[in-house]
Amino acid sequence: MSDAHANLLLSLIKGATLVDLSVLTGENQPSSPPEGQRFGQFMMNHYTWPRGKFLEYVQVHDDHTGTHIDAPCHMIPTLESGLDHATEFGSVTIDQLDLNDMIGAAVVVDCRPLIDTVPKGTTTNLERSPLIDRAYLETWEAENGQFAPGDIVLFRTDWSDRYFRPYPEGFRYDRSHPAPTADAFDLLHERGVKHVGIDGRGIGQMQDDYSPHWAALGRGILATENLTNLGKLPTRGAVFIFLPHKFEGATGGMGRAIALVGNPSA
Repeated sequence: MSDAHANLLLSLIKGATLVDLSVLTGENQPSSPPEGQRFGQFMMNHYTWPRGKFLEYVQVHDDHTGTHIDAPCHMIPTLESGLDHATEFGSVTIDQLDLNDMIGAAVVVDCRPLIDTVPKGTTTNLERSPLIDRAYLETWEAENGQFAPGDIVLFRTDWSDRYFRPYPEGFRYDRSHPAPTADAFDLLHERGVKHVGIDGRGIGQMQDDYSPHWAALGRGILATENLTNLGKLPTRGAVFIFLPHKFEGATGGMGRAIALVGNPSA
């Protein structure tokens, strides 16, 4: 790439609006799972003897905490295991993901209308997760155009915008948000989509966490979860980027998700 090309690329990036799509991670923020391993941070050194004058922490967390991506191995066994739902993607860990699949055209599917189709829950926000099924996506396509290979499909529920708060309020950030079905991933796979995202706890439903993961990860479709601020993106016209921590053998990778939205006046 010549200097001129590099400068043009830089000017396009600098001329875009950058949207932070990542939730805050910390000791008092919702973690994964909420009833399990909470994020922990411990003092390693505080500008004192014997280690010297610097500040450093040790952090302990589930590899599906905060804004993160699921590697296929998270829910898919290896073919050699002989277990149910095993596919050739069962050996794919975070450090093996193709970075080309981490960046692409963002296509935002508004799933908020589904929230009013399910009764309120007694101990959860909704009685169950409303379903983002194939029919819902086909209707969306009829109004907005088909999904295409290279698209990164983002399911907008506004769940993290509404409920991702420090504990104890953060316990309301539950899994009853709208979530995709297995046949939704049938459609996305047919369209050549290799990466989806959602601004809720995950692509799993409150009543069925497994089927969506099997349908997506079993085909090598990656899932970025716990996004936020999807309402700041246009339906089409933004670039989505997520770069996970390159940790050997990890099943999930925390990272920073951003979007670049073109400025019409630039």
